[in-house]
Amino acid sequence: MTFPDEAPGFLFGVKAGHFWFTHRRLAIRDAARACLNGRDRARVLDLGCGDGEVLAELAKDFPAVGMDRRINDLSLAQRRGARRLVAADGERLPFKPGFDLVGLFDVVEHVEDDLGLLRRAAGLVAPGGFVLLTVPADPKLWGKYDRYAGHYRRYSRAALDELLRRAGLEPRRIAPLFRILRPLARVQAILHGNQEVTDPAREYAVSPLFNRLLAGALSAERKLLGDSDRFGGTSWLATARVPQERAVPSVP
Repeated sequence: MTFPDEAPGFLFGVKAGHFWFTHRRLAIRDAARACLNGRDRARVLDLGCGDGEVLAELAKDFPAVGMDRRINDLSLAQRRGARRLVAADGERLPFKPGFDLVGLFDVVEHVEDDLGLLRRAAGLVAPGGFVLLTVPADPKLWGKYDRYAGHYRRYSRAALDELLRRAGLEPRRIAPLFRILRPLARVQAILHGNQEVTDPAREYAVSPLFNRLLAGALSAERKLLGDSDRFGGTSWLATARVPQERAVPSVP
């Protein structure tokens, strides 16, 4: 399952000021800064970078590289100013190990073998480095947007923690994003969970007033609860570390 081909085009012009994308982008930026602690030459890889929205933010602080399998998405990333771009899919990652941080931002839920992809991503990280990822939270919130976006699953905190550990990573933090949106998302899943997205551009649009209100509320959430793991949200932002001593696979 993949993100629909038409979606990046109409979302490209929406993301810059949209409350949802802005909150996620800034939360990822803050988490990357916390991991890399001012190391402006740290090597960062954004796997499945899409149209480069997060990549462009990370590239302000680090020499970040973006990878995606879709040439059209990489063209959009170039329009955002990204210059370090590679076209490849998740099965064959054309990089040597040694990155300080590898990010997968709303990527692994699109992959049937999420564990395999996460293990390959972790294999590109230097010992002591980090994997940073966002995923949709809470299977109870499953609905039409998940089906439209091509998701295989939503994750509970426990399921995400287990996935990270099975990939050979040390979970450091699994923090909720969009806490204030969770009640609304739960109601929507109950009332409209069986419906389908029929007009994507219209359904992803938000009125200017509503956008400002939600942007302000999420900004407050980020400032007041950004360092807290309390409550639930509609997404998880997970930070995991690659052990200094990698486990040696057992020989049968």
